[in-house]
Amino acid sequence: MRPIVKKQRIAIFTPQGFLDGNSASGLITMQDMDVTRSTGVQMILISMKKVIFFNKNGVTILLDTLVKLQKEMKATIGFCDYNRKQYEAFFNLFEGDIPFSLFKTLDIAMLFAGGLNAKEEGSDNVLVYNEDSTQRSMQAIEIFDRGYNPVVVQTREDFNTKAQESEQFVEAVDITYLGFMGSKIAAKTRGNCIVYYLKGFLDGSVTEQFDVMYHQNSLKVGFQLFMFDATRVSSLNIHAANFFSRLSTAGAEYGALIAIVGLDMEKTPKAFVEELEDAGIMFFESETDFLTDEIVRSMAGGGSAVKKEKSKLTKPVVARLPVFVEAAMGTLQMMTNMIALKESMKIQPFSAAGKDLMASSVAFYGDIEGMVTLVMPKKLVQKSCMLLVGEESDDEEVLSDALSELVNIVAGKSKTMLQEAGVNINITLPRSYTSIEDLGATLEGLQGVQVSFSFDDYPFTFYLSP
Repeated sequence: MRPIVKKQRIAIFTPQGFLDGNSASGLITMQDMDVTRSTGVQMILISMKKVIFFNKNGVTILLDTLVKLQKEMKATIGFCDYNRKQYEAFFNLFEGDIPFSLFKTLDIAMLFAGGLNAKEEGSDNVLVYNEDSTQRSMQAIEIFDRGYNPVVVQTREDFNTKAQESEQFVEAVDITYLGFMGSKIAAKTRGNCIVYYLKGFLDGSVTEQFDVMYHQNSLKVGFQLFMFDATRVSSLNIHAANFFSRLSTAGAEYGALIAIVGLDMEKTPKAFVEELEDAGIMFFESETDFLTDEIVRSMAGGGSAVKKEKSKLTKPVVARLPVFVEAAMGTLQMMTNMIALKESMKIQPFSAAGKDLMASSVAFYGDIEGMVTLVMPKKLVQKSCMLLVGEESDDEEVLSDALSELVNIVAGKSKTMLQEAGVNINITLPRSYTSIEDLGATLEGLQGVQVSFSFDDYPFTFYLSP
């Protein structure tokens, strides 16, 4: 099936009928791949407009081909022209870990490829909604970067209401997923707590399913509260119990607390519960009980990580410093419409001075390991994150969440840029700090690269640490 090329930006394949293991295998031939390579497009998409049924086998077979083209052409790959039911089916088939992009319509895909019809005066607004805050933020930034004005809404109700005002928007973007910028998110955050979601019967396989490196790097960033949501767990055996015991013991060296919420105690052997409690794990019937517990609340504000040993920056990490700095400064300059001036760069212990400073960190691991921290005054956070929250908010909690999303986006961009250079990393969820003293305690004893900038009169600190 030959691809149709739209405005020299998107190559689109349009299969018909069933998209399963049998039909998908011959859909894109070697000749079709050669034609696609010759186009030099930015995106390669499969249109679902004429597909009446699809399964994971069919999608996976197509992905094998698309990934080859992606690596050769540095193009975005994914699917478009689907309905809500099909959109949800993609997430169910891949259990939420989708390695490709999803665009509700071809017009929305064209918007992200920079090939939407030329703007008319007064029609440069783009309505944006996604239930995932990180996706919402990334989509807004990508749209802004293409010269449009994203109007971000926080709820489906607001989106539906504003979408009726069609004359005010050149496009309304929803049920869209930017997989090409995404990072593998093992969990969700609730403030300074990481929530892991479990399901089914837990046995020895939980060791393979759980990303231990991700968890260890979350400890490194300074997360100390970890909640395992077990409301969908039927039961567990001795192997799973031993795993949680080891996890809790290792976390204790960082001052971390692990809690299991919603586990059916009647179906769980009492001996396992006692073993886990002896290891320091707390049990709660509900998330509400967990969040209102005095011990949990005392840790909810965050704290410094208690490090077992002090690491040092390696030459391969320092060599990639320009990538992280470029991702951070490019994003901030675009969002603030200010020019950043570099003032200094030193290898030193972390140091920051100023009033009303806010900070957020994210760790990365894989071919190289380390942590990126952004520090800036509240006023600069307001200007930087206005695009993400839809207004210049004074609410510190809102701003803290937006700053964390900004750090997550910077890390995602860095990850993409590094992958193009053959360096593969994963990233943790971002962690915000309630005070600069808290951040300083987390980074205490470390030597990192501190790069100082100024945005007009606003100081900005980028810190790369081991």
